[in-house]
Amino acid sequence: MTSSKQGWITLDSVINDYLEESEQSIHKYVKCFNLAFRGMEQLGIDFFYQIKSVKLPVLPNKTVSLPSDYINYSKIGVLNSKGEVIPLKYNNKLTNYAELLPDRIEKTQDNTLYNFYLPTSPIFYNYWGSGSLGNLYGIPSGAPFVGSFKVDHGNGIILLDENFFYEYIIIEYVSSPKEGEEYYVPIVFREALIAYLAWTDIRSMPSSRKGNLGDKRDRRHEFYNERRLAQARYRPFYLDEAYQLSLEMTRMCVKA
Repeated sequence: MTSSKQGWITLDSVINDYLEESEQSIHKYVKCFNLAFRGMEQLGIDFFYQIKSVKLPVLPNKTVSLPSDYINYSKIGVLNSKGEVIPLKYNNKLTNYAELLPDRIEKTQDNTLYNFYLPTSPIFYNYWGSGSLGNLYGIPSGAPFVGSFKVDHGNGIILLDENFFYEYIIIEYVSSPKEGEEYYVPIVFREALIAYLAWTDIRSMPSSRKGNLGDKRDRRHEFYNERRLAQARYRPFYLDEAYQLSLEMTRMCVKA
C-alpha cells in the first residue's frame, strides 16, 4: 500500500508501484531510483532534495572542507544569541592561491599595498535595497564585521578571509540523493513519475530487445500528458491564504 503523509508520498512507494505494475523484480530498484531523480527535474519539482544544516570546524589556514554530499549552499554564516544564522558576505576577490597550504594566509598577504577595506569600525552589510545598503536578520548598526567567504567547488573547500575569527561556520546546503534515505513528493505527481519510469526504462534499449519505436513514442506521450495534468493540479494550500480569501469574500458580501 502506498504510504502518504499530508498529501505527500514517498519516492520509494512510487518506484515500488511501477515495479509492481510492470511485473518486474526488486533487482531493478537501483536503476529506477536513479531514473526517478532525473524524472523530478523533468517534472519541475527539484525541491525534494534534502536541505541539511551542519556545523563545521575552521582549519588554521582559514578554510573549511565541504561535506561529501554537498551540491550547493543556501546559507553560510555563524550563529547569534537567538539561534539564527548570520550569513557571511560572498567575496569573489578572495584568491585561490595556496588554498590547500597550511600557511595560506601568510602567502596571500601583501602589506606593501594600502588596504581600502579596513575601516575603524566596519559594519556587516549584506543587502541592497531602495538605493542603499542595509543589514539583514536584525544585525544592529555598528556590529562587528562577521567575515566573508568564497566557495571553491573544484577542491571542495570554503575560503574565509583573514579577519574571520570564529572557530566554526554553519552551512545549510542541498545534499545529493542517497539510496535508502526517505524522500517525499506531492501525491499529484505520482502518475506522472510512474509514466516517466515506464518511458525511460525502455528508452535507450534497442527495439529488438524490449519495446518497439511505437511503444516508446506512446510512453513518452503518456509522460508529457501526465506531467501537464500534475502541474495543473498542483498548488500548495496555505491556511493564511484561505483566511485572506475568506476575508475578501466577507467584504464583498457586506458591500452587496
